[in-house]
Amino acid sequence: MKHSLIVLGKPVAQPRHRAACRGGYPTMYLPSDHPVHDYKARIKMVAGTQPIKRIEGPVRLDLLFAFAQPKGRKRQFKISKPDLDNLEKAVMDALTDAGVWCDDAQVVEKHSTKVYGATDATSIFITPLGFGLDERMEQA
Repeated sequence: MKHSLIVLGKPVAQPRHRAACRGGYPTMYLPSDHPVHDYKARIKMVAGTQPIKRIEGPVRLDLLFAFAQPKGRKRQFKISKPDLDNLEKAVMDALTDAGVWCDDAQVVEKHSTKVYGATDATSIFITPLGFGLDERMEQA
């Protein structure tokens, strides 16, 4: 069964972790005030409102990251920051934390797009792949 989630608000990329030395040992962390925490919380909240049973097998993930269109710009692909792979990481980490799947390593197929749109939003489409690759190739 395919699941669709719409998360309103500006998409935020997963930043690099920062390092600090505390007590003589390095510690990796993300600043608590970074906007990625709020973004992931919104994704988890939306996922929590859906009747999604934890997915155990392989998954296809389709993501559409929409950024509010600047004045005078026609709707088109967004080729500036944030980087697409870092946006994907934030979404997949949030879906793992929400219990949608056991681990984001289950994502075996992925399609992502960054565009300018009417409003800031992230569209997430999750498709469990319950059959083998040979069968999928026959259906294509």
